[in-house]
Amino acid sequence: MRNFFAIWRRELAACFLSPIAYVTMVFFLIASGSTFLVGAVKNVGNNVFLTSLLFAAIVMWLTILISIVSMRLFTEEIRAGTIEVLMTAPVTETEVVLGKYAGAVTFVLFVVAPAVGNIYLLAAMSPAVGPVDTGAVVGGCLIIFMVTSFCMSMGLLVSLLTRNQIAAAISCLCLIWLTLFLGNIVAAFPFMSPKLVAYLSVLSHVDDFSRGSIDTRPLVLYLSGTVFMIFTAVRVLESRRWK
Repeated sequence: MRNFFAIWRRELAACFLSPIAYVTMVFFLIASGSTFLVGAVKNVGNNVFLTSLLFAAIVMWLTILISIVSMRLFTEEIRAGTIEVLMTAPVTETEVVLGKYAGAVTFVLFVVAPAVGNIYLLAAMSPAVGPVDTGAVVGGCLIIFMVTSFCMSMGLLVSLLTRNQIAAAISCLCLIWLTLFLGNIVAAFPFMSPKLVAYLSVLSHVDDFSRGSIDTRPLVLYLSGTVFMIFTAVRVLESRRWK
């Protein structure tokens, strides 16, 4: 566990020491906040949950944030040649993968946290908004955490399989968007069950959780997907040791 925490701190420090990280952070907060505000203004008088608008905006821009953060996880190590030094250290492949993964997820959650406060800021500035539904906010935060965990695991695996950061970012972004609209893609086939479509629809999960309707089935889906991606990444890293 000591090695895991050491790699976690190392990866988290690398994120905060990168100027690109701060540019991405500012861009994400401005973009997600503006998208939420525009959606709230357009839906004035409509029966739309503000929490749904908030977390939909966060998820939309979260795709870019995760792609940028994950693209450097292993590609930078491979490019700089430090991956060989890291693998000769007294650490296991599992500790390396989990440490880097945990550092990246922690950084993304740190960036996303202020964006959640936009709904409280809007409620304070506009009394017509009324009190914020804390349960809906908690549900939205839970699904954001699960989606972030799953998408970051995909980004980590892509970074491990790619030698170029730009290629890793583009590939990760495409995979994440494919995941977001997987339910819509499956729905295009007439023989697909509506229950399967609903089960695979990430956007529907975000909307349901941000309304306070929490279902354990999507949580199992994201958790199992995350475990599978991390397991695959560990096996890929193990194969590099024997090359």
